Amino acid sequence: MKREEKKLVKNTLLLMLGNFSSKLLVFLMVPLYTSVLTTAEYATSDLLTTTINLLYPFATLMISTAVMRFCLDKCKDSRQLLSIGLWIEFIGIAFVALGSMLFFNSGNLQGYRYYFLIGFAGYSLYTLLMEYAKGSEKVGMYSIAGVCNTVALISCNIVFLLKLGLGIKGYLMAMIAAYWITIVVLFIGCRAWKDLLWPNRIERGYVKEMLQYSIPLMPNSISWWVSNSSDRYIMNIFRGLSELGIYSVSYKIPSIMATISGIMVSAWEMSAVDDFGSEKSRRFFSQIYDMWVHTYLIVCTGLVLGVKILALILFQKDFFSAWRFVPILLYASIFSGLSSFLGTVFTAAKKTKAVFVTTMVGAGINIVLNFALIPLWGGYGAAIATAVGYLATFFSRLKGANSIMHLDVDYKKHFFRLGVLLLMVVASCADSWINYAIGFLVLLMERDFIADVIKKAMRRFYKKRN
Repeated sequence: MKREEKKLVKNTLLLMLGNFSSKLLVFLMVPLYTSVLTTAEYATSDLLTTTINLLYPFATLMISTAVMRFCLDKCKDSRQLLSIGLWIEFIGIAFVALGSMLFFNSGNLQGYRYYFLIGFAGYSLYTLLMEYAKGSEKVGMYSIAGVCNTVALISCNIVFLLKLGLGIKGYLMAMIAAYWITIVVLFIGCRAWKDLLWPNRIERGYVKEMLQYSIPLMPNSISWWVSNSSDRYIMNIFRGLSELGIYSVSYKIPSIMATISGIMVSAWEMSAVDDFGSEKSRRFFSQIYDMWVHTYLIVCTGLVLGVKILALILFQKDFFSAWRFVPILLYASIFSGLSSFLGTVFTAAKKTKAVFVTTMVGAGINIVLNFALIPLWGGYGAAIATAVGYLATFFSRLKGANSIMHLDVDYKKHFFRLGVLLLMVVASCADSWINYAIGFLVLLMERDFIADVIKKAMRRFYKKRN
């Protein structure tokens, strides 16, 4: 195996240890949430976390992404990078604290201000330290932190929701406690205190260079938020908290796809910058892109085939009807993941403005369709708008990425199989048996890729044994 492939596989496995196992355990907590919380309570908690994600890029200027990217440049001073990130985030948290005095005076979120503030601060610092660990290639520590976050979250949920019966407040307290416990673990494990500098020792040149990289990512992150989360607010306006709660929980199954995508992107970001622009790099990008398409097709097909079984296990009481939206959201997650991969072409080339432009295309289409379709079709309309928005982002990024680095892949074959998968999604939403026949056909078309993966895994297994 080539050095680049070994590095990617190693990082992917380490990140999978810390993320996929962690996310899987949290995923298994969904039956607890849907049995303890009402649909309205679940919707309220979802709106709070969605609002945190919305404000994060504004308040922090996306500085955590710059910390990660510049740490990968070994010539940069990591003390400057982490210190700049922390001070900018402290200022951002202070501004959010001031603004929250107005935002939480009325509406569905009234009474949750302090939960929101402590949660926002925790999420911001947690994200920064995780990106710092990844950029410093302390992938082992990154994985350990992911496991710690999950263990803390599950433990606190059991205490606050089951033993103390605190309802939505217990749910929020568990989330907050998990962030802050993980922050302590990361701060100690990465020895971050050694890299902290007072503001008077920070070099302006570093600040300028990092902000030139991160600020163009702000509108991109906001646009990505529009594609991911704006439908929640519009659902709340037109359909109410109860229906929003059902739609929100439908995202839990597609979160499996999002987790796989997140792990792959995190590992890939550390490899994408190596020899970027060379012919070797172009071939490697093409190879990985092709692998991602096949992986997404297989995982999505399997999840669509088992969606009702998963819903029976995970979605309790009134939440079961959420399964109807899942196949569309799973299909949308394919293009979300591929768009994230193509985005690494722009970030590796440090052309972050192009990332914003391509994301904005999808976000604009998404929000227009949300207003048009949600009043008519509710959750179905929101899911369709999400899928079309991601599709638009994918095509605009594909065009832009190929202008920077031409990817040598068989697009016709990919699009044909994605078209067949779309038929399967439609049949699944209609609750038709044809869904299973089409699913079998997709897996049949992917047989060569599946067989190749099995052969490589067996070869590696026997090699280690011998």
